[in-house]
Amino acid sequence: MKTFPEFIPKKVQENLLLIFKINAADQLMKIQINILIVGFILLFSGFLKAQKPVSDTLAYAKKFEINKEKYIGKPFSLLLKDMTQLQFKKAKSDIKADPNNTLPSTLFRFSDKDINSGKEVTLVIRWKPDTASTTQIEFFQEEHNYNFTVNERNFFDKKVIRDIVVYRQ
Repeated sequence: MKTFPEFIPKKVQENLLLIFKINAADQLMKIQINILIVGFILLFSGFLKAQKPVSDTLAYAKKFEINKEKYIGKPFSLLLKDMTQLQFKKAKSDIKADPNNTLPSTLFRFSDKDINSGKEVTLVIRWKPDTASTTQIEFFQEEHNYNFTVNERNFFDKKVIRDIVVYRQ
């Protein structure tokens, strides 16, 4: 309980205590209302940002093929950044013994099905020729059973796109 100097009359002290209690309750209510408002805003913004699921994978992939000029000559990371609704699940690289172009292309799939299964939407990236080693991606393909993991993503991130082709086998 708050103590007041003795020269303040008891009735004034009681009134001051009442004011302090009201102010404290008022402050608590303001804080609770602010918390409620912020919570509502966060919940509502989450609903606004929620992505709709992709109902047509082929049409979704074709958008990137149609707009391939945006990605040609740019790092693969740009394409991945723009793929907000659906990400690759599988990747299989075409590895060659040609020392001038060891990795001409990679097939990407949006499905968890076996990489060699038919009737799947496939996005093919033809890479700008380079002499980078493919040992790492060969290991990842075997180790991860062609799953497109963070390791594969990091490997391809800076590779430069030469062309994009989309088809359904």
